[in-house]
Amino acid sequence: MSPLFDALILAHVAAGFVGLIAFWIPVFARKGGRTHVRAGRVYARCAYVVTLSAITASAWRIASYASQGIGVADRPDLYGFALFLGYLGVVTLASVRQAIRAVATRRTPATLRTPLHEALAWASIAGSVTVIAFALGVWSGISPILLGLSPIGFLTGSTMLRLMRNPGRERMGWFYSHMASMLAGGIAFHTAFAVFGAPRLWDYDIAGPLALVPWLLPTAIGVPAIVVWTRRYRRRFASAS
Repeated sequence: MSPLFDALILAHVAAGFVGLIAFWIPVFARKGGRTHVRAGRVYARCAYVVTLSAITASAWRIASYASQGIGVADRPDLYGFALFLGYLGVVTLASVRQAIRAVATRRTPATLRTPLHEALAWASIAGSVTVIAFALGVWSGISPILLGLSPIGFLTGSTMLRLMRNPGRERMGWFYSHMASMLAGGIAFHTAFAVFGAPRLWDYDIAGPLALVPWLLPTAIGVPAIVVWTRRYRRRFASAS
């Protein structure tokens, strides 16, 4: 790989590390407070660096394999990992962008829908379709992982489209969207860290069926957390009203 690619990976890792820390501060800070807002901005900016670098690195790796004469049928695992990296980047970018836009347009929800935002939603759905097609078309060790995480793109994109097409339909809908989208981005951050960062940081390797745990555990924890927190705040806002 070239020095430019190495610099891209370095920026990706650095932003991912800072973003991972910044993610947890708004979780525990007072909602809407100065600490919450500032840490959320740091997290969002890190997420933009991480996702855009991930998408670029994904395309770079795929082009590199092709230029070396390595076909998909020869090494589906290499292409699968690269594809997953790009898919995770697209979904995280869509989630975090939705979280930021939901707050920014909370007083004018009709302005949430823009060509760029709608394109991100469809890109998230297209990412799910792509990883499913790859997993089933070229079966390999990474296929179960791609299939297991493929619903995230569908859920992210469809939720974004539903909110854009029904602006202001639900009281405090912007808040639920902001919270769920931020947590969804956090799932992606923690998945990437569990799969790529932690094994290098602590120098360990997981083999056999347990190797699926780092891929799926953040989603298994994060999705129920989104459901529980959303219900909690629905009850709180209903009581307040």
